[in-house]
Amino acid sequence: MRILHLIDSGGVYGAERVLLYLAREQQRQGHEPLLGSIARPGVGTTPLEALAGSWGLSVLPVRVPPKATPAVVRSLLRTVREARADVLHSHGYKADILLGPMPRAWRGPMIATLHGWLWSPAFTALWLRERLDLLSLARMDLVVAVTHAMLSVPALGRMNPAKRRVIANGIPSLKERMADLAVDRVPALPEGCVAFMRQQPTLVAIGRLSPEKGFDLLLRAFAQVRESGAPHYQLLIAGEGPARATLEQTIGLLGLQECVLLPGYVAGADRLLAHAAGFVMSSFTEGMPLVLLEAMQWGVPVLATAVGAIPEILREGGGQLVAPRDLAALRQGLVSVLSSGAVAAPRGGVVERFGSARMAEEYQQAYLDVLSRRH
Repeated sequence: MRILHLIDSGGVYGAERVLLYLAREQQRQGHEPLLGSIARPGVGTTPLEALAGSWGLSVLPVRVPPKATPAVVRSLLRTVREARADVLHSHGYKADILLGPMPRAWRGPMIATLHGWLWSPAFTALWLRERLDLLSLARMDLVVAVTHAMLSVPALGRMNPAKRRVIANGIPSLKERMADLAVDRVPALPEGCVAFMRQQPTLVAIGRLSPEKGFDLLLRAFAQVRESGAPHYQLLIAGEGPARATLEQTIGLLGLQECVLLPGYVAGADRLLAHAAGFVMSSFTEGMPLVLLEAMQWGVPVLATAVGAIPEILREGGGQLVAPRDLAALRQGLVSVLSSGAVAAPRGGVVERFGSARMAEEYQQAYLDVLSRRH
């Protein structure tokens, strides 16, 4: 089976890694995955394209202007036809909106995976994009959510059950992921991070520095915990994003300059968990975060907010859940992690429940179901 994966990506984040893991497993199954990487004209090789190529995956650079004009749609349709794929698999709003509304006879069988949902404020640009995405998803052959919680989106809940399903994200084993880093020549952890973590027991958070990750709230909860009797603990937040300046200001206002580190983007950041006292997710919204699965593989104590698929992932009791946007609950959760460390997530069962091979098998069945339908 020839599968054309379509994604508009500026980096290698959660959705991109899921796509790469899926495509590699499909290749192992004997299929022909092709990564259609959408970017603006003039953009060179993107980070995702480079990484996919290093993994031996076939890459199709797709360069189209950002505005969804008829000419752009026609150009994308030509690219799709030339790829001669049996199935189109969209991994983001751009391919959804540009190709989803098109007749199946023009674009071919198409499914879309929702990797997350932001619930943007009404009448903003992001809100409009989400509305257009939902209208496009309604025209798809199948819509895949990575968590049952996503079906709470009213438009998805009203969709014909035969045209939607849940397929959880998957990751390879810890051994294979570490081997990938070696093959890709990912540099060692920054010495500044390692030296910082050697000073005192350190909690680690990993994610894009954006408001929905709740890092500002985490900083305030951490400051209160230190004031109330845990002065010897540190916090490291690995990631980059638009909220950096705000977080730096908060660190200064709370007097946390000596015990909080923002090292920026760290390649292979989950390796920090090998040296961590615990892992924290303070997000207000999530889909199915890979970094949480990674933390479970490392077997570190986990504290996470009960959003998205996180309760599903931790339902066997590995880790501690707290309510989102709740400063007092987050503070108490931190106290629990720091005082006992007794909330370690289980290593066993992560690959079985959330392995990339299982994910690929479920997507294969989804493709076959779509291809068997008359339209």
